[in-house]
Amino acid sequence: MAASRHCLARTIIVLWGSSLLAVILFNGCGIHREYVRRGEVLDTIAVRLYRLEKRQARQEEEIVRVRADGLNAIEKIEGQMSAVDAELADLAERIERIGRRVGAWRGEITTGVPVAGETVVVVPDTSAAGIDADQLYNTAYIDFTKGEYQMAIIGFRRFIQLFPASEMADNALYWVGECFYSLNQLDSAEVEFKQVKNRYPDGNKVPAAIYKLGLIYQLQGRKSAAQEKFDEVVQNYPSSPEAKLAQERLKTEQ
Repeated sequence: MAASRHCLARTIIVLWGSSLLAVILFNGCGIHREYVRRGEVLDTIAVRLYRLEKRQARQEEEIVRVRADGLNAIEKIEGQMSAVDAELADLAERIERIGRRVGAWRGEITTGVPVAGETVVVVPDTSAAGIDADQLYNTAYIDFTKGEYQMAIIGFRRFIQLFPASEMADNALYWVGECFYSLNQLDSAEVEFKQVKNRYPDGNKVPAAIYKLGLIYQLQGRKSAAQEKFDEVVQNYPSSPEAKLAQERLKTEQ
């Protein structure tokens, strides 16, 4: 009888242990599946975050590129506007000079000593060594507008050499600087633009020359020197076309 009880007890213990083991195994499998599921979810989230970060990085690069292209386009337009303003000012001065010359000619038509009833007409000599000043200047200017900068430099320098006291001498010197600037020879352009102010401090091209010096320094990465030139234009020549351009440059540097 005791043996039967002992056997029954062993049977109960075995069954209870088996049930407990089954429960543990069942729960263990569930926990493992939940762990795997959560790991997959985390992996999916990580992949999405990575993709979002990559997309954001591409968008930021695109914004930077678009902004740079926009600034380059603005600088190009400003440069073109500056060149147009300079050309218009140059044309206006040439027209004014022609008008003054015509007036001078009219005033200098005088009656000299009568010779057989004729009137002596005195006309000022505008040539040097047989070279006409206007023709020489205009030829060099046409070369500049056609992009033939080396020929324009030769022509303008010849003009300055032959007609250093001409009202257009400072203009000619300025356009020599513009030629070098267009050729991207910034050091040579800097020398010429400095000479505009040094040799013709009262000339009408001084503000444009100083502004171009600011652009040169800006291209060379000399920010403080560029700001100094832009400030000089704004402070000393506030009514010039270059003053507004200089103000815009100062805003972009802030």
